[in-house]
Amino acid sequence: MSKNTSERKPIILTSASHWILHIAELSFPAVSLMVAQDLLGREKAYDKIGFAFFIFSLLFGITQILGGILADRLGPRKTIWIYLLGSGLSLIFLGFAQSFFKLTLWLGILGAFLGIYHPAGMSLLSHSTRKRGTAMGIHGMAGNFGLALSPFVASALAGAFGWRNGFMLLGLLPVLLSLFPLLETGLEIQDAHPAQKNPSASANTSFWILPVIILFLMSILNGMCYRGFTTFLPAYFNEKFPPELIPGFSRILQAGTFTTAVLVLGMLGQLIGGRLADRYSREKLFTTVFLLAAPFLFSLSFLSGFPLLFSAMTFAFFYFANQPIVNSLLPHYADSKVLGRLYGWFYFMNFGAGSIMSWIAGIIGQKLSLKYIFILFSMLLLITGLLGVFLILRTRHIGDNNHITNKNLR
Repeated sequence: MSKNTSERKPIILTSASHWILHIAELSFPAVSLMVAQDLLGREKAYDKIGFAFFIFSLLFGITQILGGILADRLGPRKTIWIYLLGSGLSLIFLGFAQSFFKLTLWLGILGAFLGIYHPAGMSLLSHSTRKRGTAMGIHGMAGNFGLALSPFVASALAGAFGWRNGFMLLGLLPVLLSLFPLLETGLEIQDAHPAQKNPSASANTSFWILPVIILFLMSILNGMCYRGFTTFLPAYFNEKFPPELIPGFSRILQAGTFTTAVLVLGMLGQLIGGRLADRYSREKLFTTVFLLAAPFLFSLSFLSGFPLLFSAMTFAFFYFANQPIVNSLLPHYADSKVLGRLYGWFYFMNFGAGSIMSWIAGIIGQKLSLKYIFILFSMLLLITGLLGVFLILRTRHIGDNNHITNKNLR
Protein backbone atom coordinates (compact mmCIF):
# COMPACT_ATOMS: atom_id res chain seq x y z
CA MET A 1 0.00 0.00 0.00
CA SER A 2 1.44 3.44 -0.97
CA LYS A 3 2.03 6.14 1.61
CA ASN A 4 -0.63 8.35 -0.01
CA THR A 5 -3.20 5.56 0.16
CA SER A 6 -2.37 4.67 3.75
CA GLU A 7 -2.72 8.33 4.79
CA ARG A 8 -5.92 8.90 2.82
CA LYS A 9 -8.11 6.51 4.83
CA PRO A 10 -7.40 8.07 8.23
CA ILE A 11 -8.01 11.55 6.79
CA ILE A 12 -11.34 10.43 5.27
CA LEU A 13 -12.52 8.74 8.47
CA THR A 14 -11.50 11.55 10.81
CA SER A 15 -12.82 14.29 8.54
CA ALA A 16 -16.22 12.59 8.17
CA SER A 17 -16.35 11.90 11.91
CA HIS A 18 -15.43 15.50 12.72
CA TRP A 19 -18.06 16.77 10.29
CA ILE A 20 -20.76 14.70 11.97
CA LEU A 21 -19.58 15.66 15.47
CA HIS A 22 -20.10 19.36 14.88
CA ILE A 23 -23.41 18.87 13.11
CA ALA A 24 -24.60 17.06 16.23
CA GLU A 25 -22.95 19.54 18.59
CA LEU A 26 -24.81 22.64 17.37
CA SER A 27 -28.10 20.98 16.52
CA PHE A 28 -29.63 21.92 19.88
CA PRO A 29 -28.67 25.63 19.90
CA ALA A 30 -30.13 25.97 16.41
CA VAL A 31 -33.59 24.78 17.54
CA SER A 32 -33.38 25.68 21.25
CA LEU A 33 -36.06 28.38 21.05
CA MET A 34 -38.47 25.89 19.46
CA VAL A 35 -37.64 23.24 22.06
CA ALA A 36 -38.05 25.73 24.91
CA GLN A 37 -41.46 26.78 23.62
CA ASP A 38 -42.57 23.13 23.41
CA LEU A 39 -41.20 21.87 26.73
CA LEU A 40 -41.18 25.01 28.89
CA GLY A 41 -43.98 27.09 27.40
CA ARG A 42 -41.74 30.11 26.76
CA GLU A 43 -39.38 30.71 23.88
CA LYS A 44 -36.77 33.00 25.46
CA ALA A 45 -35.79 30.73 28.33
CA TYR A 46 -32.12 31.59 27.95
CA ASP A 47 -31.23 30.45 31.48
CA LYS A 48 -32.77 27.00 30.95
CA ILE A 49 -31.28 26.68 27.48
CA GLY A 50 -27.89 27.64 28.86
CA PHE A 51 -28.14 25.11 31.71
CA ALA A 52 -29.14 22.23 29.43
CA PHE A 53 -26.27 22.99 27.08
CA PHE A 54 -23.94 23.39 30.06
CA ILE A 55 -24.64 19.75 31.01
CA PHE A 56 -24.00 18.72 27.41
CA SER A 57 -20.79 20.73 27.27
CA LEU A 58 -19.54 19.59 30.67
CA LEU A 59 -19.82 15.90 29.79
CA PHE A 60 -18.48 16.64 26.32
CA GLY A 61 -15.40 18.04 28.04
CA ILE A 62 -14.99 15.44 30.78
CA THR A 63 -15.03 12.50 28.39
CA GLN A 64 -12.19 14.03 26.38
CA ILE A 65 -9.94 12.49 29.06
CA LEU A 66 -11.63 9.13 28.62
CA GLY A 67 -11.23 9.44 24.86
CA GLY A 68 -7.48 9.95 25.28
CA ILE A 69 -7.17 6.88 27.50
CA LEU A 70 -9.21 4.76 25.10
CA ALA A 71 -7.19 5.99 22.11
CA ASP A 72 -3.93 4.95 23.80
CA ARG A 73 -5.26 1.58 25.00
CA LEU A 74 -7.90 0.39 22.51
CA GLY A 75 -6.56 2.32 19.53
CA PRO A 76 -8.16 5.24 17.66
CA ARG A 77 -10.19 3.05 15.27
CA LYS A 78 -12.20 1.31 18.01
CA THR A 79 -12.59 4.54 19.95
CA ILE A 80 -13.99 6.35 16.91
CA TRP A 81 -16.44 3.46 16.35
CA ILE A 82 -17.72 3.79 19.94
CA TYR A 83 -18.16 7.54 19.46
CA LEU A 84 -20.10 7.17 16.21
CA LEU A 85 -22.52 4.48 17.35
CA GLY A 86 -23.11 6.00 20.79
CA SER A 87 -23.72 9.53 19.53
CA GLY A 88 -26.08 8.32 16.80
CA LEU A 89 -28.25 6.40 19.25
CA SER A 90 -28.20 9.35 21.67
CA LEU A 91 -29.54 11.71 19.01
CA ILE A 92 -32.33 9.29 18.22
CA PHE A 93 -33.34 8.98 21.90
CA LEU A 94 -33.10 12.77 22.28
CA GLY A 95 -36.02 13.01 19.91
CA PHE A 96 -38.17 11.06 22.38
CA ALA A 97 -37.59 13.47 25.31
CA GLN A 98 -40.93 14.49 26.83
CA SER A 99 -39.66 16.80 29.58
CA PHE A 100 -36.90 19.30 30.22
CA PHE A 101 -35.22 16.81 32.57
CA LYS A 102 -35.14 14.05 29.95
CA LEU A 103 -33.98 16.52 27.32
CA THR A 104 -31.06 17.54 29.57
CA LEU A 105 -30.30 13.90 30.37
CA TRP A 106 -30.04 12.85 26.73
CA LEU A 107 -28.12 15.99 25.82
CA GLY A 108 -25.62 15.00 28.51
CA ILE A 109 -25.33 11.44 27.18
CA LEU A 110 -24.89 12.78 23.65
CA GLY A 111 -22.15 15.10 24.87
CA ALA A 112 -20.40 12.22 26.63
CA PHE A 113 -20.18 10.14 23.44
CA LEU A 114 -19.20 13.10 21.28
CA GLY A 115 -16.45 13.95 23.75
CA ILE A 116 -14.37 10.85 23.18
CA TYR A 117 -13.77 11.65 19.51
CA HIS A 118 -11.21 14.47 19.45
CA PRO A 119 -8.32 12.70 21.24
CA ALA A 120 -8.79 9.61 19.07
CA GLY A 121 -9.03 11.55 15.83
CA MET A 122 -6.08 13.79 16.66
CA SER A 123 -3.95 10.83 17.73
CA LEU A 124 -4.70 8.96 14.50
CA LEU A 125 -3.85 11.96 12.33
CA SER A 126 -0.74 12.94 14.30
CA HIS A 127 0.78 9.48 13.87
CA SER A 128 -0.36 8.56 10.36
CA THR A 129 0.18 11.76 8.34
CA ARG A 130 3.43 13.41 7.36
CA LYS A 131 2.12 16.94 6.81
CA ARG A 132 0.40 17.33 10.13
CA GLY A 133 -0.65 20.95 9.68
CA THR A 134 -2.27 20.31 6.30
CA ALA A 135 -4.01 17.16 7.58
CA MET A 136 -5.25 19.04 10.65
CA GLY A 137 -6.46 21.85 8.37
CA ILE A 138 -8.49 19.43 6.23
CA HIS A 139 -9.83 17.80 9.38
CA GLY A 140 -10.69 21.20 10.87
CA MET A 141 -12.31 22.41 7.67
CA ALA A 142 -14.56 19.33 7.69
CA GLY A 143 -15.50 20.10 11.28
CA ASN A 144 -16.32 23.69 10.43
CA PHE A 145 -18.36 22.47 7.47
CA GLY A 146 -20.38 20.54 10.04
CA LEU A 147 -20.60 23.63 12.25
CA ALA A 148 -21.71 25.68 9.27
CA LEU A 149 -24.31 23.18 8.12
CA SER A 150 -25.68 22.42 11.58
CA PRO A 151 -27.79 25.57 12.19
CA PHE A 152 -29.30 25.42 8.72
CA VAL A 153 -29.84 21.65 8.63
CA ALA A 154 -31.20 21.40 12.18
CA SER A 155 -33.56 24.35 11.76
CA ALA A 156 -34.68 23.15 8.30
CA LEU A 157 -35.37 19.63 9.57
CA ALA A 158 -37.17 20.99 12.63
CA GLY A 159 -39.26 23.29 10.46
CA ALA A 160 -40.19 20.52 8.06
CA PHE A 161 -40.62 17.54 10.41
CA GLY A 162 -40.58 18.94 13.95
CA TRP A 163 -37.56 19.12 16.25
CA ARG A 164 -38.04 15.55 17.53
CA ASN A 165 -37.95 13.95 14.09
CA GLY A 166 -35.11 16.29 13.17
CA PHE A 167 -32.91 14.86 15.93
CA MET A 168 -33.81 11.31 14.94
CA LEU A 169 -32.90 11.90 11.30
CA LEU A 170 -29.58 13.44 12.32
CA GLY A 171 -28.88 10.36 14.43
CA LEU A 172 -28.85 8.16 11.34
CA LEU A 173 -25.67 9.86 10.06
CA PRO A 174 -23.22 8.63 12.75
CA VAL A 175 -24.94 5.24 12.96
CA LEU A 176 -24.33 4.64 9.26
CA LEU A 177 -20.76 5.98 9.36
CA SER A 178 -19.95 3.66 12.28
CA LEU A 179 -19.89 0.81 9.75
CA PHE A 180 -16.71 2.23 8.20
CA PRO A 181 -14.29 1.82 11.16
CA LEU A 182 -16.06 -1.41 12.08
CA LEU A 183 -15.46 -3.03 8.68
CA GLU A 184 -12.27 -1.25 7.58
CA THR A 185 -9.31 -2.86 9.32
CA GLY A 186 -6.61 -0.87 7.52
CA LEU A 187 -6.91 2.07 9.90
CA GLU A 188 -4.46 0.99 12.58
CA ILE A 189 -1.73 3.52 13.24
CA GLN A 190 1.22 3.43 10.85
CA ASP A 191 3.52 6.02 12.38
CA ALA A 192 4.59 8.62 9.81
CA HIS A 193 7.09 10.07 12.31
CA PRO A 194 8.89 7.02 13.71
CA ALA A 195 12.18 8.83 14.22
CA GLN A 196 10.81 12.19 15.27
CA LYS A 197 11.54 13.24 18.81
CA ASN A 198 10.70 16.52 20.43
CA PRO A 199 14.08 18.03 21.31
CA SER A 200 12.58 20.29 23.92
CA ALA A 201 10.78 17.45 25.69
CA SER A 202 13.79 15.14 25.85
CA ALA A 203 16.42 17.75 26.64
CA ASN A 204 14.60 19.81 29.23
CA THR A 205 11.57 18.49 31.09
CA SER A 206 10.70 21.86 32.58
CA PHE A 207 10.41 23.32 29.08
CA TRP A 208 7.88 20.65 28.16
CA ILE A 209 5.78 21.33 31.25
CA LEU A 210 5.51 25.13 31.07
CA PRO A 211 4.36 25.43 27.41
CA VAL A 212 1.72 22.76 28.03
CA ILE A 213 0.45 24.61 31.11
CA ILE A 214 0.23 27.85 29.12
CA LEU A 215 -1.58 26.07 26.30
CA PHE A 216 -4.00 24.55 28.83
CA LEU A 217 -4.78 28.00 30.27
CA MET A 218 -5.30 29.36 26.76
CA SER A 219 -7.51 26.36 26.01
CA ILE A 220 -9.77 27.08 29.01
CA LEU A 221 -10.37 30.70 28.01
CA ASN A 222 -10.73 29.77 24.35
CA GLY A 223 -13.24 27.06 25.27
CA MET A 224 -15.34 29.55 27.23
CA CYS A 225 -15.51 31.84 24.22
CA TYR A 226 -16.25 29.00 21.81
CA ARG A 227 -19.03 27.50 23.89
CA GLY A 228 -20.79 30.78 24.61
CA PHE A 229 -20.46 32.05 21.04
CA THR A 230 -21.78 28.92 19.36
CA THR A 231 -24.61 28.49 21.89
CA PHE A 232 -26.14 31.94 21.56
CA LEU A 233 -25.22 33.26 18.10
CA PRO A 234 -28.43 31.86 16.49
CA ALA A 235 -30.56 33.42 19.25
CA TYR A 236 -28.67 36.72 18.89
CA PHE A 237 -29.28 36.79 15.14
CA ASN A 238 -32.91 36.01 15.88
CA GLU A 239 -33.06 39.23 17.93
CA LYS A 240 -31.00 41.47 15.68
CA PHE A 241 -32.55 40.76 12.29
CA PRO A 242 -36.15 41.63 11.37
CA PRO A 243 -38.43 38.67 10.59
CA GLU A 244 -38.84 37.57 6.96
CA LEU A 245 -35.75 39.44 5.80
CA ILE A 246 -35.29 36.36 3.63
CA PRO A 247 -38.66 35.79 1.93
CA GLY A 248 -40.28 32.50 2.87
CA PHE A 249 -37.86 31.80 5.76
CA SER A 250 -39.13 31.54 9.33
CA ARG A 251 -37.27 33.48 12.03
CA ILE A 252 -35.59 30.30 13.27
CA LEU A 253 -34.50 29.22 9.78
CA GLN A 254 -33.34 32.75 8.92
CA ALA A 255 -31.16 32.94 12.05
CA GLY A 256 -29.81 29.46 11.32
CA THR A 257 -28.95 30.47 7.76
CA PHE A 258 -27.02 33.54 8.90
CA THR A 259 -25.18 31.44 11.50
CA THR A 260 -24.25 29.01 8.73
CA ALA A 261 -22.85 31.89 6.66
CA VAL A 262 -20.65 32.92 9.60
CA LEU A 263 -19.30 29.42 10.14
CA VAL A 264 -18.55 28.92 6.44
CA LEU A 265 -15.84 31.56 6.82
CA GLY A 266 -14.49 29.49 9.71
CA MET A 267 -13.92 26.65 7.24
CA LEU A 268 -11.62 28.85 5.17
CA GLY A 269 -9.82 29.93 8.32
CA GLN A 270 -9.26 26.29 9.29
CA LEU A 271 -7.70 25.44 5.93
CA ILE A 272 -5.44 28.49 5.81
CA GLY A 273 -4.45 28.05 9.45
CA GLY A 274 -3.44 24.45 8.81
CA ARG A 275 -1.31 25.36 5.80
CA LEU A 276 0.41 28.19 7.65
CA ALA A 277 1.14 25.81 10.53
CA ASP A 278 3.34 23.73 8.21
CA ARG A 279 5.44 26.78 7.35
CA TYR A 280 5.67 29.23 10.25
CA SER A 281 6.00 29.35 14.03
CA ARG A 282 2.88 27.75 15.44
CA GLU A 283 3.21 29.59 18.74
CA LYS A 284 3.14 32.95 16.93
CA LEU A 285 0.27 31.92 14.69
CA PHE A 286 -1.77 30.59 17.61
CA THR A 287 -1.36 33.89 19.45
CA THR A 288 -2.03 36.11 16.45
CA VAL A 289 -5.42 34.63 15.57
CA PHE A 290 -6.82 35.48 19.02
CA LEU A 291 -5.52 39.05 18.96
CA LEU A 292 -7.00 39.59 15.48
CA ALA A 293 -10.35 37.98 16.31
CA ALA A 294 -11.06 39.79 19.62
CA PRO A 295 -11.96 43.25 18.18
CA PHE A 296 -14.44 41.77 15.70
CA LEU A 297 -16.10 39.76 18.46
CA PHE A 298 -16.41 42.92 20.59
CA SER A 299 -18.08 44.75 17.69
CA LEU A 300 -20.95 42.25 17.73
CA SER A 301 -22.18 43.88 20.94
CA PHE A 302 -23.13 47.17 19.22
CA LEU A 303 -23.73 46.29 15.55
CA SER A 304 -26.95 45.12 13.95
CA GLY A 305 -28.18 44.04 10.54
CA PHE A 306 -25.70 43.19 7.82
CA PRO A 307 -22.71 44.97 9.46
CA LEU A 308 -23.25 42.55 12.36
CA LEU A 309 -23.21 39.62 9.94
CA PHE A 310 -20.05 40.85 8.20
CA SER A 311 -18.20 41.37 11.49
CA ALA A 312 -19.27 37.94 12.76
CA MET A 313 -18.00 36.34 9.55
CA THR A 314 -14.66 38.13 9.82
CA PHE A 315 -14.33 37.03 13.43
CA ALA A 316 -15.01 33.41 12.46
CA PHE A 317 -12.36 33.52 9.72
CA PHE A 318 -9.61 34.53 12.15
CA TYR A 319 -10.86 32.64 15.18
CA PHE A 320 -11.30 29.13 13.78
CA ALA A 321 -7.81 29.17 12.28
CA ASN A 322 -6.55 28.45 15.81
CA GLN A 323 -7.70 24.83 15.85
CA PRO A 324 -5.41 23.16 13.26
CA ILE A 325 -2.53 25.31 14.51
CA VAL A 326 -2.73 24.11 18.11
CA ASN A 327 -3.52 20.52 17.09
CA SER A 328 -0.28 20.39 15.13
CA LEU A 329 1.60 22.22 17.91
CA LEU A 330 0.83 19.84 20.77
CA PRO A 331 2.86 16.86 19.42
CA HIS A 332 6.01 18.99 19.78
CA TYR A 333 5.61 18.92 23.55
CA ALA A 334 4.87 15.25 24.21
CA ASP A 335 6.17 11.76 23.64
CA SER A 336 4.10 9.82 21.11
CA LYS A 337 3.16 7.20 23.73
CA VAL A 338 1.12 9.71 25.72
CA LEU A 339 -0.11 11.87 22.85
CA GLY A 340 -3.70 10.60 23.02
CA ARG A 341 -3.91 11.44 26.72
CA LEU A 342 -2.36 14.86 26.14
CA TYR A 343 -5.01 15.62 23.53
CA GLY A 344 -7.62 14.30 25.95
CA TRP A 345 -6.55 16.64 28.74
CA PHE A 346 -6.20 19.57 26.33
CA TYR A 347 -9.72 19.12 24.99
CA PHE A 348 -11.02 18.57 28.51
CA MET A 349 -9.64 22.01 29.40
CA ASN A 350 -11.18 23.44 26.24
CA PHE A 351 -14.62 21.89 26.31
CA GLY A 352 -14.94 20.84 29.95
CA ALA A 353 -13.72 23.92 31.77
CA GLY A 354 -15.20 26.07 29.01
CA SER A 355 -18.63 24.46 29.36
CA ILE A 356 -19.65 26.69 32.27
CA MET A 357 -19.81 29.64 29.90
CA SER A 358 -23.00 28.45 28.18
CA TRP A 359 -24.75 28.60 31.57
CA ILE A 360 -23.15 31.90 32.65
CA ALA A 361 -23.88 33.47 29.27
CA GLY A 362 -27.48 32.27 29.46
CA ILE A 363 -27.92 33.95 32.85
CA ILE A 364 -26.32 37.18 31.57
CA GLY A 365 -28.56 37.11 28.50
CA GLN A 366 -31.64 36.48 30.65
CA LYS A 367 -30.87 39.15 33.28
CA LEU A 368 -29.33 41.83 31.04
CA SER A 369 -29.04 41.32 27.28
CA LEU A 370 -27.31 38.96 24.88
CA LYS A 371 -25.05 41.77 23.68
CA TYR A 372 -23.16 41.75 26.99
CA ILE A 373 -22.00 38.19 26.52
CA PHE A 374 -20.07 39.19 23.40
CA ILE A 375 -18.27 41.90 25.36
CA LEU A 376 -17.28 39.24 27.89
CA PHE A 377 -16.14 36.82 25.17
CA SER A 378 -13.94 39.44 23.50
CA MET A 379 -12.20 40.13 26.84
CA LEU A 380 -11.53 36.41 27.24
CA LEU A 381 -9.95 36.26 23.78
CA LEU A 382 -7.75 39.26 24.53
CA ILE A 383 -6.44 37.57 27.68
CA THR A 384 -5.88 34.39 25.65
CA GLY A 385 -3.77 36.35 23.18
CA LEU A 386 -1.71 37.88 25.99
CA LEU A 387 -1.00 34.40 27.36
CA GLY A 388 0.12 33.50 23.85
CA VAL A 389 2.66 36.32 23.94
CA PHE A 390 4.10 34.74 27.09
CA LEU A 391 4.22 31.37 25.30
CA ILE A 392 6.18 32.94 22.44
CA LEU A 393 8.68 34.52 24.84
CA ARG A 394 9.15 31.23 26.70
CA THR A 395 9.68 29.14 23.55
CA ARG A 396 11.47 31.58 21.24
CA HIS A 397 14.88 29.93 21.73
CA ILE A 398 13.74 26.71 20.03
CA GLY A 399 11.61 28.32 17.31
CA ASP A 400 14.27 27.58 14.70
CA ASN A 401 14.37 23.90 15.71
CA ASN A 402 10.63 23.57 15.29
CA HIS A 403 10.76 25.26 11.89
CA ILE A 404 13.53 22.91 10.69
CA THR A 405 11.53 19.90 11.92
CA ASN A 406 8.46 21.08 10.05
CA LYS A 407 10.45 21.75 6.89
CA ASN A 408 11.93 18.25 6.91
CA LEU A 409 8.47 16.71 7.22
CA ARG A 410 7.11 18.39 4.11
